Amino acid sequence: MKRLRIALVIDDIYPASSGVGRSVQTQLEELTALGHQVTLLAPATGLEPPQGITTIALPSWRLPGLPRHTSIVRCSRRFARQLARQHQFDIIHSQTDTGALLLSARLARQLGIPHVHTFHTNMAGAHRTQPILTCLSSLGYRLVAYMLASAHRTRPQRAGRITLPGESAIARFDWRSQAIVAQAVTAVTTPSHYMLRYIRTAAGPVSITGTTIPTGYNRTFQRILQRTHRRRTGTGLRFVSISRLVKEKRLGRVISAFTKANIPGSELVIIGDGQERSRLETKAKLKLKSLRGTHKPSITFTGQVQRLEDIAQALRDADAFVLASYRFDNQPIVIPESLAAGLPVLYCDDRLDVGLSPTNSLLVGPSIKQLAAGMQQLADDSTRHTLATGAQHALADLSPEATATAYCQLYRQVLQQHAAANKPQ
Repeated sequence: MKRLRIALVIDDIYPASSGVGRSVQTQLEELTALGHQVTLLAPATGLEPPQGITTIALPSWRLPGLPRHTSIVRCSRRFARQLARQHQFDIIHSQTDTGALLLSARLARQLGIPHVHTFHTNMAGAHRTQPILTCLSSLGYRLVAYMLASAHRTRPQRAGRITLPGESAIARFDWRSQAIVAQAVTAVTTPSHYMLRYIRTAAGPVSITGTTIPTGYNRTFQRILQRTHRRRTGTGLRFVSISRLVKEKRLGRVISAFTKANIPGSELVIIGDGQERSRLETKAKLKLKSLRGTHKPSITFTGQVQRLEDIAQALRDADAFVLASYRFDNQPIVIPESLAAGLPVLYCDDRLDVGLSPTNSLLVGPSIKQLAAGMQQLADDSTRHTLATGAQHALADLSPEATATAYCQLYRQVLQQHAAANKPQ
């Protein structure tokens, strides 16, 4: 098989504990192990080049309000021409939706190669919790979509009326923007099935080349997890949540549900940072203060955790993972990582069907009452043991090898289609 020259492009700081960063790390390691020549293009700020991987440090800038782990890389036509003169690739794969997306499009045009894009983020998901603030983001993303179409010299096709049950008008606007992006690039991937299904619906009659490729757990993380042993000696039940502390993740619901469940001696450990941290810490103190009795539950905020060793230790020391986001997440990296650690997952979004099943996880409704009832169910040792055993059976489809093999199959497919479309008549 021909050795491919693959460029992976991101706006996120590398390395970082973000899901995109860890997903890209998996791709870098696994595609290289398969014998391909992989190049990482990432922001110069905070960059720690991965060992054995050709890395191009990109100038970038930050908009106020962006998460700390991300930026917008330089993506001008002039800069793309400069990179094209210095580097050669067979395929370019963008992983984030701003500068990296536009730079990849312009590089693909300059080099005459296919452009694959992965939608890691559900752009339409934030409107349920921040309907006013996210409208500006929606307009900005539509502008990026049109700029991308222009870079690829495609004209967005009209989709007509979009039918997406349960989605608001502004959410449908976002799905349409993502459909415009999907029409412009050569092919797209999504970690979850529903994401690709919604994008295709928003594209109307226009065919979208793409596939669902789950975000598998990272081999490096797996090795760390294998040598990490439980340190906690307490007997109380510990729930853990790892995420950015933003409204979309609904950590306030987790805190309310945890205190409502009021399981004696239980713990809730919240790992992550974000604009909601101060409010959540205040809420946790007030909720815990209202509880009565001995052996009261406790809530701990650790702040941001960057080292994979620390994430692995947190999972080993926990008894269950809690994910309370609803109609927002695509396929969080913490799902396969929690399953790899043998943790049952308590979640409430029935659209998250990759890796999660009744054999390894507990699906409940999105209300505080329903989440609390789920926590009480997981207080039963036999229930947790049964789900933890089932977690091991989900790992084959989420392995790093499966992820890399699926990407290679897609790359070869689009390269064949690209060659056929550009074959001289």
